[in-house]
Amino acid sequence: MRVLHLLLATVLAATVLPASAQRLPVPIVNPGNLSAAAAPGRQLKAEDVKKAILAAALATERKWAITEVAPGRMIATYHVRTHTVTSEIHYTAADFSVFYRDSINMKYAPGPDGKGVIHPFYNQWVQELVQAIRIELAKA
Repeated sequence: MRVLHLLLATVLAATVLPASAQRLPVPIVNPGNLSAAAAPGRQLKAEDVKKAILAAALATERKWAITEVAPGRMIATYHVRTHTVTSEIHYTAADFSVFYRDSINMKYAPGPDGKGVIHPFYNQWVQELVQAIRIELAKA
């Protein structure tokens, strides 16, 4: 009888744990108008900010693919297993912003605020990219 209880507990754990491990969507965070701060005494140009974004995309654990679509605008794409996220980055010599653009298998749903909700990893990945950009700008 004890073996039957143990078997039943194992089966229940196997079916309940994966469902509880799944994360609920959260509001999308679009970091905007972030200061492009350089090393003390250094004045940045838009080209410096662009170079910092490109370097940051490769410096993070997650290697983002960057495509320039226009002066001051880039598309950043990150793939992991069956998931893809795409963000748009706007930049000037003074600041930069990161906006959600598209995703695959990230539980995206439009919201009444126009931003929508998404798997929380999206916000985490974008925050890591933002931090990497700040680090690269500090080196400029």
